[in-house]
Amino acid sequence: MSSEAKNLTADNAQALAHWCGGRLVTEHDALDDNKTSPGINVPLRDGVGRASVGDTIIRQHDGTFSIFKGTTN
Repeated sequence: MSSEAKNLTADNAQALAHWCGGRLVTEHDALDDNKTSPGINVPLRDGVGRASVGDTIIRQHDGTFSIFKGTTN
């Protein structure tokens, strides 16, 4: 199995959560609670990590997942 990486966007969050076996969650902006965006609680080798919009979820060669924290504007 080869590794695969997918970028998390607001449009693909539900599909990515399904792809990685994660849980879709709603994140609230720290400065404006009325602003929300999707996030995913991703099962990792050593627990659970949060992927936010702009992050990349990576499926490793062995089938485990990791998160590369991206930057958002």
